[in-house]
Amino acid sequence: MFGFILRRLAVAIPTLLLLIVVSFLLMHAAPGGPFTQERALPPQVLANLNAKYGLDEPLWRQIAGYVWGIVAHFDFGPSFVYPDRSVNQIIAAGFPVTLTYGGVAFVVAVAVGVALGAAAAIRQNSWMDYLAVGISIGAQVLPNFVMAPILVLVFTLWLGWLPGGGWGGPIYWIMPVVALSTSFMASIARITRSSMLEVLGSNHIRTARAKGLPERAVILRHALKPAMLPVISYLGPAFVTMITGSVVIDMYFSTGGIGRSFVDSALNRDYAVMMGITILVGALTILFSLVVDVLYAWIDPKIRY
Repeated sequence: MFGFILRRLAVAIPTLLLLIVVSFLLMHAAPGGPFTQERALPPQVLANLNAKYGLDEPLWRQIAGYVWGIVAHFDFGPSFVYPDRSVNQIIAAGFPVTLTYGGVAFVVAVAVGVALGAAAAIRQNSWMDYLAVGISIGAQVLPNFVMAPILVLVFTLWLGWLPGGGWGGPIYWIMPVVALSTSFMASIARITRSSMLEVLGSNHIRTARAKGLPERAVILRHALKPAMLPVISYLGPAFVTMITGSVVIDMYFSTGGIGRSFVDSALNRDYAVMMGITILVGALTILFSLVVDVLYAWIDPKIRY
């Protein structure tokens, strides 16, 4: 297993470095610059700003300094719009919020989705199967940009039960979590159901039942674990998507997560913040792809070789 992890790291680390370099080049290739405004700045002022942020140096030196700052110090540099704040401070202010509602949404989506999918597969063609499939289909057509305004309309404007925005205690988490987890829960339920049906029809399940094992033991010990392989493949990128925030969630509920920071940085040409959030999302995607590979190898040892 250790050798397997090292082989995956040997691929992940160069991929992360390539991501940093490509993100830097794409941002610097964008039309205009971070200090482009409707009214052009005086040449001397623009020259001073470029010198302050090192934008007057050769491109290779800018790339080398940026990569070294991230790798050696985990420093994404200063913000171009907020001179008294660094990119690290902006991310640190929004990421805990996003991580909180995204992490809770992930747990809810996995728990409900796996339970619905497994119940539908075990009771195939029964009322439970039809109910689970119906819930999944209904949830699948309700992405977060549809769920968010519906939740605000019903539970804030009509009923007055929940706050419509802001961030505070757990009561502020409810609507962001529901809006974010609904469509993911539906996808997990659909994948779990199809995978469980395939596993339940396999030879080793028939053998386990022929030995007289209780149905509960057959499901939990012999069916559920191999049925999770396709689900785990989906959970890696889904987890990153949820914990790195949703622009829709942050905009509708004013949570203060990094999704809003990303939009503001794009509108304000704050390329440093855009690069920082992009690299953070990419790094988390690479990390959890590695976690998925390790889980795959743990569930099915044949994958290690």
